[in-house]
Amino acid sequence: RSASCSACDAGKSSSAASDACDSCDAGTFSSSGASSCSSCDEGTYSGTGASACSSCVEGQYSEAEASACTPCPVGKASSVTESFSCTSCLAGTYAGSGATACTKCEVGKT
Repeated sequence: RSASCSACDAGKSSSAASDACDSCDAGTFSSSGASSCSSCDEGTYSGTGASACSSCVEGQYSEAEASACTPCPVGKASSVTESFSCTSCLAGTYAGSGATACTKCEVGKT
């Protein structure tokens, strides 16, 4: 036993009845001394024991509490960071997996 209580490190939390600090689950984060972990917002992600969430880059997206970002599927694109969805390409355009923009088809192709 110690003479005083110490704060949990960032990326960990402890409830009032606990005698240990537990790492935050992937998709959540905490600052130092937290009693609980907070969920990452849409468009962000975190691994286990995170002190902050990271932004998804262009061409990727995530839902809330994600442990990783997902590349936009074929036929969709995202040109912004922290995206929670990808936009479908318009007729006459296309995009591969993880695209940041849709590309116009060449003349004579669809």
